[in-house]
Amino acid sequence: MLLEILWSIVLCVDVIPLGAYILYMRRIAREKPWNVRIDTSYEPNISILIPVYEEEGTILRKLENIAELDYPPEKMELIVVDSASKDRTVTLAEDWIEKHPNIKGHVISQTERKGMVNGLNEGLKYVTGDVVVKTDSDCLLLKDSVKQCLKYLSDPKVGSVAGRHIITSAIESNSVQIERTYREFYAWLRIGESKLFSTVLYEGELMLVKKPLIMNIGFDEEIGGDDVPLALRLSKDGYRAITAEDAFFIEQTPYSWREKFHQKIRRGRHVFQALWKYKNINFKSRSAFNSLILPFETFIYIINPIIMLPLVPLSVAMFIRYPWFLLVFGLLLVKTIRQLFVTHFVNSWIMLAAIGMEVRGREKQTWDKIQEIRQDVPK
Repeated sequence: MLLEILWSIVLCVDVIPLGAYILYMRRIAREKPWNVRIDTSYEPNISILIPVYEEEGTILRKLENIAELDYPPEKMELIVVDSASKDRTVTLAEDWIEKHPNIKGHVISQTERKGMVNGLNEGLKYVTGDVVVKTDSDCLLLKDSVKQCLKYLSDPKVGSVAGRHIITSAIESNSVQIERTYREFYAWLRIGESKLFSTVLYEGELMLVKKPLIMNIGFDEEIGGDDVPLALRLSKDGYRAITAEDAFFIEQTPYSWREKFHQKIRRGRHVFQALWKYKNINFKSRSAFNSLILPFETFIYIINPIIMLPLVPLSVAMFIRYPWFLLVFGLLLVKTIRQLFVTHFVNSWIMLAAIGMEVRGREKQTWDKIQEIRQDVPK
């Protein structure tokens, strides 16, 4: 009887809060209007900040992508911050900028590789625009991506806006399908949280922030990622950090399980670092963010994965004692249920591995590049 009680309790703690929160945010995302002043004519001067390290294979494609944006070139400034590359990244970027005088551009070359976040803070020293647009060199923007984000940023209470993923890959594998399901599934959370106040997990591949705010706080160099700490610190000061429901960027994802785990564990460590460092953050005012959103996101990305440790052996013991329980797996024949189950299971163990690695020792602020996400996608 003890086994049944323990299993039921652990299962309910794992499933019920997560499921209830997702369903609630899904309803908010679908039904609640934006409590934001939206101005589609808002066109401030922008500084596009691109941190790079040995990106000779992607930098020209990225710069051409920026040039194709539906935004006045005279209002754009391009700042490429190179973190001591040994390949042709700097030369290619400088040549491209020289050939495109209609867009003001700079290439900042660091002599020592200190990581992406350090490079971003170095780039901030050269920013002149009213809005900083941070974007990665290995992702592509749609023509309207920046304008779609800016219309939300016109609201004085919105401090930052991020875009949403469109997942691609050179090879369509199970790993890619799981990542796509994860992004689509959790988009409900990001948009629902944004409509209530702010989101926690942010997308650094396309992230806009008002210059006065980012110049005041900078990027947190103690954490490997640039996105989650920014959302937390802006929310602390009463500003909203939101995910735009209609602004997208294209990102390639690893197609092999090995590289998927490598990338996701690294990102998971950044999430854990931010949530742990700011666990006692003092907010200027009480809002849905610190009373609901942040506690539930902490549960999802820290508590929920830890619950997997007792849940798995308890479930195995239950299946041994009650073999007919295996009939429950028949639900996995339903595609949607199977996708959600596998996505939740895989990402919980990835996050658990990330927490374990972070507890054993701090992550270095630089990391190896994943070549799978720099391959051409078949037309």
